[in-house]
Order: sequence, then structure tokens, then C-alpha cells
Amino acid sequence: MPLYHFQALEPSGKKRKGFIEAIDERDAKLKLKEQGIFLTRLETKGALKSNQNLKGEELENFTMLLSQLISSGIPLYESLIALEEQMRESKAHRILLSLAEQVKGGNSLSQSMSTFPDSFDPLYTAMVSAGESGGHLSDALEKLNGLLQKKAKLKKELTTAMIYPLILGGFALIVIIVMLTFVIPSVEGIFAAGQLNRFTQFVINVSRFVRENYWIYLPLMGLLGVLGYYQLKKPKVKEWMFNQLMKLPLIGMIMIQAAGARYCRTLANLLLGGVPLIEAMRLARATLQNPLIEEEMVRYEGRIIEGSHLSFELSQSQYIPKIASRMVAIGEESGSLAPMLNKVADIFEEELDKKIKRALALTQPLILLFMGLIIGLILIAVLLPLTDLSHLSQ
Repeated sequence: MPLYHFQALEPSGKKRKGFIEAIDERDAKLKLKEQGIFLTRLETKGALKSNQNLKGEELENFTMLLSQLISSGIPLYESLIALEEQMRESKAHRILLSLAEQVKGGNSLSQSMSTFPDSFDPLYTAMVSAGESGGHLSDALEKLNGLLQKKAKLKKELTTAMIYPLILGGFALIVIIVMLTFVIPSVEGIFAAGQLNRFTQFVINVSRFVRENYWIYLPLMGLLGVLGYYQLKKPKVKEWMFNQLMKLPLIGMIMIQAAGARYCRTLANLLLGGVPLIEAMRLARATLQNPLIEEEMVRYEGRIIEGSHLSFELSQSQYIPKIASRMVAIGEESGSLAPMLNKVADIFEEELDKKIKRALALTQPLILLFMGLIIGLILIAVLLPLTDLSHLSQ
């Protein structure tokens, strides 16, 4: 909703300035009128931009500080105002301002947060709502902060695992391109008069193609990249890609354990926050980010509604390791499902960390070996004619 800046007079005659979120200008005037103030000026601040959302570390800090303020006994509205004053230089300031205004107007915090779905996802608002219902909002926010930190750590590990090979592979590609576009042309003239072997001629032809047709293959590569990006957005194509990746020995296990760690950690926190199991499973499913496992979880949710147990359904999965279903079964029998899910998430994260380190350890020598092989073949192609004494004597 658009945000409006207003100037008004209170019944006492005191001037008042502030912001109010409303559907349109008329709605803003009605809301101000209900507060019993006389409006003197109203101007729109425009709709919320994507870079004005609470994301990443900023959302973590907001959650942590709000939890600390509330647990210190400061009322919710006063806590939001304190955060709004502290974060006035932040691009997300208007969200805090709107939350404070909505809470002041009588909305609950979860209701206010639900108006900003790009900042507070359904999982976040559900945990806040459960905390409000149970009278332990600060505890719910503290659990949310821990969940956000775990999520950020896991994301950082996965990003590192992907970025490092890409950087190394990019460097290898640059070296090969330099060899083909600068090194080979510089020595090509030496072999112009002689008869070259097929391998050397092939490398020279590749070098010529790269130099002479870059205006064709560079736009073509860009076009293929764009088409690939939009194709991967299609559910069937995305599912096919995940299916192929999950079949790979190391990569498949990394994907499964990353999804399992996110799901179990989120489900545990939701259950600890008082969210019913089926609703918690539905919310936690969004953290999987894997269409194949998500499809399984949808089936399991239906069977659990019919009377099945979570541990039994997980044991039927072709992706989830058996140790997870056994530990969940113990948690169900002992009445400590949420703590057991946290332990399962810990195991997944430990195993994931080991596998990421192993993947990085394997990727580096493989890329270096590939780069060395290509460069070696190019050098051999250059050196072979130089070893032909009859060619040098011409």
C-alpha cells in the first residue's frame, strides 16, 4: 500500500506530523479523521520499492532488537518507535513506521507484518502470531532470530561452495581464451609456409574461429543464457533439472541435506512456537526449495491428516536418510518431536559441512587438471611443428 506523509492539528491545537499507510488518499483521510485530528496537508510517498524491504542482516537485527526490547518490558508500540528512530537512515524505515502506525491503530503485530509479504514471509508472520496468541512474543522473536541466523549461515556455505568453482572455472576459461586469441596468432605466421599436422591445424582453426566469429557466438551464448533462465522458471523444466542433479553422487546428497536441514529446523521452531503440526509442515515446506521433495511432503501432509505419523511417512521417502525418520519416531514416542527435529537438523548441517568441504577439495584439482590439459594440448600443438626439422629448414 502507498505511504502518505501528513501534517495535522490535534484537538489540543498541537501540530503533528507523521506517516500513514492506506489504500488511497481517501482511505488515508478517513483513517486520520478516525484518530480525531484535523488534517492540514497530505502527500503521497509512493509505493514500496523492492530495495526498501527488510532483508538479510537488517531483518536479523530488527528481529533481535525487537525481541530484546519486548523482553525488557517495553510495550510493543514503544519498542517499534524506538527501532524506527534508530533505523531512520535505513531504506526500510518506512516499513517500521507503518508497523508502528498499524499497531497503534489496533492491529496485532502479525497482522501488520502480513501487509509486507516481501519482508515478512508467511513463516515469519505465523511464528509471530503464535507468539502473540501464547503471550510469549519475545520468545517467538528470539527463536525467529536463531532461525534466520542458521538460514544465513547455511546459505553462505552453499554460496561459497558454488562461487569458488565458478571463479576457478572462469579463470581457467580466461586463460584458454587468451591462449587462443593472443598466443596462437602470435606464432601462426611461423608455420604459414609449411605443411602442418592435423592436430596443430585443428588448434589454429579453432583460434581463427574464436577471433573471427566472436560477434556471432557471444550474442548466441547470451541468448541461450536468457532462454535457459526463463526455461528453468517452468515447473516441469525445473523438476527435470532437480531430478538430474539429485542423481549425482555428491551434489545430490548436498541438495538433500541442505533441504532437510532447513525443513527440520523450521518445523521444530514452528512447533515450539505453538503452531499445529499440519500448518507447521505446510509453512516449513516453502523452505525446501526443491520441487521433488516438496511434492513428497504434500503427499505426506495429506496422509498425516488421515491419521498417519510423520516418522512413518519420512521412512517412505526416497530422498530423506533413514536416520531422520528413526529419530523423528523416537521424538514422537517420547513427546519431544520439536527438540528431536532440531537434533536432526544439527546432524544434517554437520554432514552438509563435511560434504561441502569434500566437494571443494575435489573441485579444485579437477578444474586445475582440466585447465592444465587444455593448455598442455595447445602448447603441444604449437611445439609439434617446431620439432619437425624439415619444416624449420624451409
